[in-house]
Amino acid sequence: MAGTRSGTGRLDRPYRALRISWPTRIALRWHARADRRAGLPLGMGIDTTPVLQALAARHGEACERERTRFVTDVRPIDVRLGRLEAELPSQVTALEERTADAFRVATPLTGQQLTRRLAGEQDLPEALVRQRRQATHDRAVEAAQAARLAAQQAVDGLLGEQAQLRARRQNRAEITCSRVLRHGDVVRRQAAIYRRALVHKHPDREALVHEWRTELYPAPTWALPDALLPSAREAGVPA
Repeated sequence: MAGTRSGTGRLDRPYRALRISWPTRIALRWHARADRRAGLPLGMGIDTTPVLQALAARHGEACERERTRFVTDVRPIDVRLGRLEAELPSQVTALEERTADAFRVATPLTGQQLTRRLAGEQDLPEALVRQRRQATHDRAVEAAQAARLAAQQAVDGLLGEQAQLRARRQNRAEITCSRVLRHGDVVRRQAAIYRRALVHKHPDREALVHEWRTELYPAPTWALPDALLPSAREAGVPA
């Protein structure tokens, strides 16, 4: 695997395919010759030689290490996402209430409301009374609109943070899957080097070539981006 792109679109250079050093190649071929002289493999399974058993164990350990690392890295993200999920419904309800208030307050005043006189306004001209009622109404409309805007900004802020956290979590999941696949790739290539050297000049070469199952364990089922993503309920909040 030449590389992988994260959710943000950048190339993660540390996750290129691992190289197999020449000392490792030489050791694998040496073990293969020794195992061939010892009459290995015994049977056609994957774990019929010590080398294949060690490679399989190394692959499993690497996968578990990456899963533990992933769980540790995303725990703070999951905690914050849980809090956001719990907080969003009340903020959405508040936004709906502020929106309804703003719509109600914005209704133009009737003629009767404009000419309604308050205490101490009996001797004032009707035009001044209308001006006062309209000014009071305009201030109420501005206050209601400001409250609605503040509620909208609060919801937008929570949704924005939620989207960023989910993107970070998905990016972390993709990196983890890339690492698991990288480990599996290098282990399978090491097994291929060992297999070729072991089969070479083996007395049962024909049977081993056609029947020997040397495929190491594939990537675990959890090592998929969708499997690592939480099954969180969508907030269902209008943008």
